[in-house]
Amino acid sequence: MGLSFSGILDIAISLIFLYLLISLVCTSLCESIATLLKLRSRSLSVGVAKILENPELIDRFYANGLVKGAISASQWKSAPVEGVPTKYGHSSYMDSRSFSMALLASLNPDKPVPGVADIEESLKSANLPSAIKDVLSAALTTGVKDMTALRDEVASWFDSAMDRLSGEYKRQLKWISFGVGLFIAILLNVDSVDVATRLWKDQALRQQLASAAETYVNGKQVSCPVGGGQKSGTTPAKKDAASTPPKQDSGSQTPAASDAESGGTKPEDVGNQVVSELNCQLRTMNDALSAARPFPIGWTTTTPVDGDKDTSRNFPAILHDMPLMFSKIVGWLFTAVALSLGAPFWFDTLSKFMNVRGAGKKPEKVQVN
Repeated sequence: MGLSFSGILDIAISLIFLYLLISLVCTSLCESIATLLKLRSRSLSVGVAKILENPELIDRFYANGLVKGAISASQWKSAPVEGVPTKYGHSSYMDSRSFSMALLASLNPDKPVPGVADIEESLKSANLPSAIKDVLSAALTTGVKDMTALRDEVASWFDSAMDRLSGEYKRQLKWISFGVGLFIAILLNVDSVDVATRLWKDQALRQQLASAAETYVNGKQVSCPVGGGQKSGTTPAKKDAASTPPKQDSGSQTPAASDAESGGTKPEDVGNQVVSELNCQLRTMNDALSAARPFPIGWTTTTPVDGDKDTSRNFPAILHDMPLMFSKIVGWLFTAVALSLGAPFWFDTLSKFMNVRGAGKKPEKVQVN
């Protein structure tokens, strides 16, 4: 049986709506895993070690009060950090200005408050990492004659290095997202092939789900601040919480990161904020799963009645039907790939499809002066 354009559009909207809802669950779980494994702090620790290279310079850098205080504040439940922190005891964020000031103060242990002449003298040291030597030499060669400008040059270089580190971190999260997405797809039996087939056959269902998607988009659904990456009250399209980079630029850190690590907020307040964000994530997951109930997903273990050919959600029957099992695996893998794209992608896509379904946005009125 053929379908009209509107019918095909409703199927697409319904599938996108499903991916959005399950992606919200996937995002929350990925963020929890990243927090549990301390991926941000581990990534930042490795990145800083690669930049500094020299063990003696690393020791002096982490002994600097700017760095030591920030890391100790971020680990407020533990004893103050002594020496170089472990990958798991490192802070998750580092301000580029603090990094540059601590680095310049660590180049020469005899000159904790260096001037430009002292920095030039430090460049003659054979133990200075080549990357840092190149950055400082380039800055001095281009006419930098004061410490403020030199500090800004180093901070800018650190930002560029952290941008590359963020890309590496996001690639890690992509694989985690795919694994979590596959787990959720199997756990909830979110089989894209089966869902699409049912929507194709059931006009009432696809219209119901398309209408629910429209209500969802128009209702300005919100997501929670995850890992300090989002503000409350923003749509999931604004930022993929699970892909928050290990480091944020100066001035753009979240209150939990910047205030806590600089000592501007009481540790108890940070703890309360973490609990509040966790509760909001649990509510988001519950709301998303509730909204997904009309979809033909989930499992059943009841024995099929004679004549009932619908065994796509019957776990015992699937185990004894190889063609069906193969179809389920394909459907789950497709769902996992879709979920790895993240809730922001699907929210934007759903909004665009809803505009097409509603004949597009109304043209803006021309203002006549």
